Amino acid sequence: MTTVSGQPLRCHIFCTVIDNYGDLGVCWRLARHLAQVHAAAVTLFVDDLNSFQHLAPALDPKRPVQRLGDITIQHWSSDFPAAAPADLVIEGFACHLPDSYILAMAACSPPPIWINLEYLSAEDWVEGCHGMASTHPHTGLEKVFWFPGFSPATGGLLRSPLEMQLFAKVHEQPKVGRHISLFSYENQAIAGLLTALASDSIATTLSVFSGRALTDVSAWLGQPLVIGDTAQRGALSIHVLPLLNHADYDHLLACSDLNLVRGEDSFVRAQWAGAPMLWHIYPQEDEAHLIKLAAWQARVERVAAASGTPLPPSWSQALAAWNCHAETASAPPENHWAQLLADLPAVRNAMRSWRDHLLTQPDLATQLMRFYADRVESRPK
Repeated sequence: MTTVSGQPLRCHIFCTVIDNYGDLGVCWRLARHLAQVHAAAVTLFVDDLNSFQHLAPALDPKRPVQRLGDITIQHWSSDFPAAAPADLVIEGFACHLPDSYILAMAACSPPPIWINLEYLSAEDWVEGCHGMASTHPHTGLEKVFWFPGFSPATGGLLRSPLEMQLFAKVHEQPKVGRHISLFSYENQAIAGLLTALASDSIATTLSVFSGRALTDVSAWLGQPLVIGDTAQRGALSIHVLPLLNHADYDHLLACSDLNLVRGEDSFVRAQWAGAPMLWHIYPQEDEAHLIKLAAWQARVERVAAASGTPLPPSWSQALAAWNCHAETASAPPENHWAQLLADLPAVRNAMRSWRDHLLTQPDLATQLMRFYADRVESRPK
């Protein structure tokens, strides 16, 4: 992708860190897709380099500006330096660009294409809001709202050819035993899952990440766990992992027979892995998150059924229990898990049908580049 002048497209992405595998995970992955697949000259501005180092171990948190492969990483501090605006400016999840940068954009002729990358949702209203624009009240700059999603009428999902090759390659490798990855928020359903796994007839290796879910795992086990620890209870072997870089995490997802994920980036990656998965959606007031969960669930179930690979009832029951639906709160959680474990082959077939359906749609970075090219070409000459 090049600009009209024949130079590489310059892109600035701004991100404030809330969740390593959420906001930052999405922005870091998008930066790499634009640079590696579309040959853009990308600078990623991040306010927390210490957290960033978990995803990019080669990063030096003490250096305010550095290169990681094809991408420039710049610390986004309160005293934001003067910076010439890029051709394409992406504001990650309404993170509010520095005032000085907005004024610099307004002084450009023509001004940059300004994108607000929104949070992912499967709800129907996203299709109507994707691509809508608002005008900055003081500068007159136009900002376009970009909604990722699961239909052609949205901004798509992040994926690259190299990442999909990794998933395909790992699927071809033989493995022994059952493998489950656990990356969730605090969750009262974890104890029921672990109980079912410990008493199951099949040996299971559970990879759990250091963080919020580990507290519940430690409580069930009756002993504190830290990174590097292992523990055995019945048929269940527990391994505690640090946060992984994207390539290693993708590999883990592809190797697992069940992926329990949270946030946005890991949620999308689990779907590309094509393995059974449960999404622990971030709880919101008035249970608004359950509406978002139900919208995604309905899309998956509809596509799976149409493809001849329907999801068994145990999947929806486990998904409800994992997200603490009131109607299942009184039922013994281990009963859900035992049935789900027995149904994993059917769930895998359904999730692969869902993945194949998503693969028919253009990815997010490609759609962004098409949108940018159309906007540039439609400008008055």
